[in-house]
Amino acid sequence: MHVHLLTGLLLLLFFSALASSASGRPAASWQLKTSPHFSVYHEADWSPDSITLELERLYGKLRMNVSMFAPWMVREKTKVYIYRDQRTYLNGEFHPPKWSKGLAYFSTKTVVVYDSGDIIKLRATLAHELTHLYFESFYGERLKNPPQWLNEGLAVMMEDLSPAGAGHWSSSLRYFPGEKIIPLERFFSVRLDQLDSDAQIGYWYLEAFGVVAYLFRPHMRIQFKNFCSLLRQGEKLEPTLWKVYRIKNLGEFDLTWRNWIRDYGTRQKQEPGGSFPSASFNFKPVEFTPFSLSNKDERKK
Repeated sequence: MHVHLLTGLLLLLFFSALASSASGRPAASWQLKTSPHFSVYHEADWSPDSITLELERLYGKLRMNVSMFAPWMVREKTKVYIYRDQRTYLNGEFHPPKWSKGLAYFSTKTVVVYDSGDIIKLRATLAHELTHLYFESFYGERLKNPPQWLNEGLAVMMEDLSPAGAGHWSSSLRYFPGEKIIPLERFFSVRLDQLDSDAQIGYWYLEAFGVVAYLFRPHMRIQFKNFCSLLRQGEKLEPTLWKVYRIKNLGEFDLTWRNWIRDYGTRQKQEPGGSFPSASFNFKPVEFTPFSLSNKDERKK
């Protein structure tokens, strides 16, 4: 899960040997690798395969879609810390929650992840967390946090658009069973910490992705930026939907959006299947096929 920070205290904590020894967690030994837009610190003697090239490829996609929220990403490098494995990540200086796969600190322009040994999963995690970083910096300018559904939905959308995502979320959205959809009148007030199972978390992420994908369609980028700006100013959701999208209320939005979801499959060319990859939660995916739905509520430990 991303972490919201409004100060640079954790950066000081990271570089402080005194803080490290007091916590009982020794500081990692970092190797530095740079690229035009990233400073990559990797714990292992060698970095994950071609990671700087992968980050620059990802940067192109992120710049196209989210640089309007973080113009600084064009002129300033983002710091990326890659732990050698999950154990050193969990025991490291950033004190991550046990259920997390990555952290984003917008105040210090830093992302922290670990190498699971699967480069595709690492790319997806980086896409997700970098989106959090850039989007949260937009809200951080006003000392605010974005709505959770909006923040996670956008991160999943960029994960889906990345080469690592390969459209898996879009593929899953095609087979989103209606009975698993939370009515939008209620969905916008549901938080992840209120959900009890991996399946519920997976459906919540899929719904957040679906709503953001609807609001951020290619011809509505300006509207989406205006929508986020008004929410950042403290505007309520329903009046903002009307001002920007001419959606009268959440009931109308729910109906229109469900119809869009119903037609979504006819507009997509991905093969059926896919899963819920999450770069925030370590939960077991819920897998879709066009003929069956498997709900598995076993959370990864």
